[in-house]
Amino acid sequence: MNWLAWRQHRKQFMVAGIFLVLFAAFMIPTGLSFWHTYQHALSTCGNTDTCGQLNGELFQSSIDSLLIHLVPVAIMFVPILLGLFWGVPLLTKEYVEGTNKLVWTQSMSRRRWLTVKLVWVLVGAAIVVGAFAALDTWWSKSGNALSLNRFFLLQFNSQGIVPIAYAIFAVSLGVMFGAWFKRTMLALGVTLVLLIAVVIVIVPNFVRPHYETPQTYNVSLLNSVGPSSANIPVTNSATLIVNQTVVNKNNQPLNWANPPEQCVVATPAGFGGGGNGHSVSAIPNKNGVPEAIDSRNGGPAVSLNCLQTLGYQMNIRYQPSYRYWDFQRIETGLYLALSIIPIGVTYWLVVKRDA
Repeated sequence: MNWLAWRQHRKQFMVAGIFLVLFAAFMIPTGLSFWHTYQHALSTCGNTDTCGQLNGELFQSSIDSLLIHLVPVAIMFVPILLGLFWGVPLLTKEYVEGTNKLVWTQSMSRRRWLTVKLVWVLVGAAIVVGAFAALDTWWSKSGNALSLNRFFLLQFNSQGIVPIAYAIFAVSLGVMFGAWFKRTMLALGVTLVLLIAVVIVIVPNFVRPHYETPQTYNVSLLNSVGPSSANIPVTNSATLIVNQTVVNKNNQPLNWANPPEQCVVATPAGFGGGGNGHSVSAIPNKNGVPEAIDSRNGGPAVSLNCLQTLGYQMNIRYQPSYRYWDFQRIETGLYLALSIIPIGVTYWLVVKRDA
């Protein structure tokens, strides 16, 4: 059975290997160039006290900027593509061509047949995506050190060990829908929609920020830049911001629809009121004194200067940067656990429903 599985899927593995070699041939020289550029700038900026400006100076060309954004996007979609083009056809092709019945009429049981096929495709997907992710993690070390952005969606989803779990989940999901519908196009569409919903929308926005209890930090409404520290979520994008809320002295959130009357101001010219869930800020000049104006959830324009005199502050709930690898391990375990569901359903479909 292992020989048969190799014969069936060797072209897929060979194509993936070719793409991996081409990817490495591109990533290694460009990654070395980025790293040498960053190290050279780091070794000279101390003399001119400009190290804090490197993020706005290095890799700003159109080509460099395109590569830094495009590579993580490509790696993030590799598991999804494997789920669509490795997972979905794994069983639908067998059902359409009838080759599954040929195997089942031999001495091969359905359970063993399915187990061997799943092991080959899941292990193969894990190896391929693991290699792509390892290359991207190494290649991105200059950008990570410069921008402190490993918690961003693209970086987190394309680096470290999480993409391996993504791949296993994506392929197992594709296999399940392929066995369920027995129709390739329908299974492809359902798998694609569900993977995008889970991997790009639900987990990053509603699950990941809550793996551990967030830390809190209060900062002035008029000065969002606080003390310099790797664990303070001010301008340090290495942290994962859970939410930001304006609170009073008793840590109660401000009701933007009904703010303190003395802080409500006339809407300045050219100031657009914020829509639901959005904030629009302006800084007009009032008697020569800059005044910050904010409006949220369709409420009135409010002076942040006035709110600050009443004791209001910005309360930031965040996950500190040192939890990055903890979050990588937690999310890897989450996707591996989720993969058990489609794998179990696939066994039921093949062994029980189609018996």
